[in-house]
Amino acid sequence: MARDFRARAVPLDGIGFQTHINLKSDDPKTLASFASNLERFSHLGMEIRITELDIALDDNSPPSLQAPGELYRKVTEICLLNPSCRVLQTWGFSDKCSSIPGHSTGRQGWALPFDARYQKKPAYDGIVHAL
Repeated sequence: MARDFRARAVPLDGIGFQTHINLKSDDPKTLASFASNLERFSHLGMEIRITELDIALDDNSPPSLQAPGELYRKVTEICLLNPSCRVLQTWGFSDKCSSIPGHSTGRQGWALPFDARYQKKPAYDGIVHAL
């Protein structure tokens, strides 16, 4: 669709990827596919923005809270490695205002870099490590 729009001189300079994921995305094939998809749009000369990044968890146990830190780091690195990726934005910053519990099936949440008390989580550390 983006190629078609550009061919018809529709002013389309960039694209945003709402990136609502869970820990199943922490898979080499899935991450390579994501990076490849960003690259396709980069080759069209488009600015890329990763928007609404959040990583839903099934529980907030200490081991579960560690896992998204690594995935946040990997997604941040994918953006940094693509010169067309200009923005990486989380859905929000605190679990206190996350939309995940209200929009997901099951008991999912705890998706953002800060907890409901505005304390840094490993997700925050993953982003900072990549930067």
